[in-house]
Amino acid sequence: MKNSTILIILLMSFFSQNNFAQIVSTAIYHVDTLRIGDPVQVEIKVTIPADINIKGLDFSGFDSLVNKMYLQDTLTQDPYADLEILDAGNWKNFTIDEALDITSLKINKSNDQQVISNTIRIAIYNTGRYTIPGPKVIYEGVADQLPTAAREMIVLLPEKLMKQDTVAFNPIKDIMREKADITDYLKYLYILAALALFAGVAYYFYKRKNKKVHIPLPIDVPPVPAHIKALDALSILDTRQLWQQGQIKEYQTGLTDIIRTYLEDRYGIRAPEMTTEEITSAVNIRGLDPSLTSKLKEILEIADLVKFAKATPDKDIHSSFMTKAVSFIEVTKEEKNFGLKGTNNENGQSIE
Repeated sequence: MKNSTILIILLMSFFSQNNFAQIVSTAIYHVDTLRIGDPVQVEIKVTIPADINIKGLDFSGFDSLVNKMYLQDTLTQDPYADLEILDAGNWKNFTIDEALDITSLKINKSNDQQVISNTIRIAIYNTGRYTIPGPKVIYEGVADQLPTAAREMIVLLPEKLMKQDTVAFNPIKDIMREKADITDYLKYLYILAALALFAGVAYYFYKRKNKKVHIPLPIDVPPVPAHIKALDALSILDTRQLWQQGQIKEYQTGLTDIIRTYLEDRYGIRAPEMTTEEITSAVNIRGLDPSLTSKLKEILEIADLVKFAKATPDKDIHSSFMTKAVSFIEVTKEEKNFGLKGTNNENGQSIE
């Protein structure tokens, strides 16, 4: 019996402590009717038990403040308040879009509770009926946040718009008939113009249909050689002076793209879709001189380091690679068949 009595006392103590751990958040203001844009002073007061670890205050309720008149009049009323913070009081960097961090709050502590208070000024820019809630407390611990009954405020139009003079209706007068002018006949003129235009278009197509058309034979334009396209592209890239302006990755990418496209046009190698090693193997199969293959591989590998490893080569390499690329294309161009084993290479086989 004695043990049962002690257990009942402990349970009552536990529930009484839990009931005491309550958070009260209020927004206090002393107006019930105001005009659009009128400043309203709002006192924010939050009371928290001393054993609760406060993290911050959430004012998202201000951003979605419901207009209670919207359900009664959806044509002239907005669903939510257009609310602006005019003065944040003691809270720095206070916005309703983000939670107010604990570091921005001044907390007054007593034996059994913590109190946060501040006075702000707000304004609402659309008519309606609103109730401003207290902020939501962000905390760690076990506590109940009690809803508080806030005062309702009604926002009206400016006084000048509310006061409208009584409308006086003039007596109904007889209908006045205007004299006919040119505008009364414009629709007939438009119809005549449209008919004339239609007749002209029909006559044109009739004559065209019965006219013998001499179709010239198509001119067979030979395709631009691969080396001409590549050299032109290198010339344009060089004049842009990308690496001189610090755009090294763009320069090296443009240089290797031109070379890869040239290899595809010249040898049928799908170089734009290949890695450097795959390109090297492909040109070796086609009998490209080893010295040319070595120089080509050097250009492609340095460009890969710049593009993917963010390497920064010496400045001399950029102009040197442009010279080597031009020389490689000149040596391997198709019209003289340079650069292949077993062919007459008049200009040599290495890129200096």
